[in-house]
Amino acid sequence: MDIYLNKEKVNYVKSVLSTSLAHEETMEMIVPDALPDILRIVDTDATVFLRSKSTDNGRVSVSGVAATTVIYCPEGESGVRKMELEIPFTASANEGEINQNTKVAANVSVSSADASMINPRKIVARVDLLTELTCYNDAELFISSGLEEDGDAGIELLTDSFDIFTTTGIKEKTFVISDELTVPAANPPVGEILKYRVAVTPEDTKVVGSKLILRGTLNISLLYNPQGGGELAKSDFSSEFSQIIELDNAMGDSGFGITLMLTNAYFDCEQSPHNPEGRTIIMEIHAVAQCITSERKTISYISDMYSTKFKLEQETTDYFFDSKNISKTGAVFHGVMETPTPVARVIALNTHSGAVMSTPQPNGALLRAPIFVSALYVSDDGRAMSCTRQYDVEANAEMNPNAKCSANASCGKDVYGVGVGNGIELRIPVDITVTESAQKQVKSLSGLSYDDTTPLDNTKAPSLVVYRAAKGDSLWKLAKKHSSTSRLILAANGIEKEENVNAGQLLIIPKKR
Repeated sequence: MDIYLNKEKVNYVKSVLSTSLAHEETMEMIVPDALPDILRIVDTDATVFLRSKSTDNGRVSVSGVAATTVIYCPEGESGVRKMELEIPFTASANEGEINQNTKVAANVSVSSADASMINPRKIVARVDLLTELTCYNDAELFISSGLEEDGDAGIELLTDSFDIFTTTGIKEKTFVISDELTVPAANPPVGEILKYRVAVTPEDTKVVGSKLILRGTLNISLLYNPQGGGELAKSDFSSEFSQIIELDNAMGDSGFGITLMLTNAYFDCEQSPHNPEGRTIIMEIHAVAQCITSERKTISYISDMYSTKFKLEQETTDYFFDSKNISKTGAVFHGVMETPTPVARVIALNTHSGAVMSTPQPNGALLRAPIFVSALYVSDDGRAMSCTRQYDVEANAEMNPNAKCSANASCGKDVYGVGVGNGIELRIPVDITVTESAQKQVKSLSGLSYDDTTPLDNTKAPSLVVYRAAKGDSLWKLAKKHSSTSRLILAANGIEKEENVNAGQLLIIPKKR
């Protein structure tokens, strides 16, 4: 005879893929007719714009462009010129569980960028990209937490519970940040913007009902030619923003992982009656927020059972829950970058980080992150020069030795560089986000039945047993062994709670009739 079980439904999202893909993209470009020949390439930098994500039949793909700017010294002219090209990229991975409804969180970053001359009218540009992909499928499971009724089968249940902090959803929102930036009076007015760098950083999240309020900071750095000529100039700006992301329902004890990606960017500094001095820059940033929500849940389940009347036939199911813990650590790189010529003034530093390597340690892991530094500077003889180097930074992270670890790094905004003879003294903060992934296994009852034609024969068992409790004994184990119940043992001994039973105590264990 089958026993009907009360089952609790648990909704969550299951991680089916988490991977990092390093890939190189290249493109050749002919110098446009309107621009002069190239004498020497000075600087190359790139910004990633995410354009699309797709899933189907065991495959996930993300695509976009690396908007690349090449700054060069032209033949027969003073100063510098720029060329802009959009290098397309696609990153893909295969996993059998991916389908059309799979949700994807993607983060694509530039590890390094450079360009070289093929001839004075042609270049080849290269960018190294790091794409981090996480794919999720909606999932549900049913865990038995009790019986609807036992049909007078004398069934006793032991229930237990455990806490999980599991991923519950992924939400996405595109948004636009528009602002007017004012060049400080200490800086020259803008003639031509040569390149920009944009960092969109989440700062704080707050939940109100089913709405997630995201606050963040936009840090912008502009390199430009001043009006009327002169040495290259740079201005830095900061702008705050907030967005509201609609969640599926109100969240309790929750956590949120936010990934922000640019999808486009526009800057305009043209002189006009509204901008006669060239100190106002119109900015429009397009971005997408990818929010991974996690929630702590207490799951109750049947961990053991027996019958005082029949032999029970049990079916059990193993459940596996992914649990993630996100922490942050960091390091600061100090050093002197050697340059081929003496440095008069540092104009700008391009810093990018690559894939983080993790080495297990007794109490955690040693994280090693490569950073790529390209310095644009003015030499003692007044020439615009550049120098590129790679360095490594290390940081220690405490973590569960049984958890899987992944980490990503980003260079902080307070990057410092100053010329010191034939070199540049660098100070580069590096922020490292560590994700620990652990899997919890629970064996739970999924089916229960008994044969009512073959009851247990307890006629020869004593009506009661006197037993001296030993260390590690539980009322449940004693009741199960002697065809009794925990309630009967407590009542027979005048004990209110099981916690009041001590080792060495004599117990009367009555048989259930």
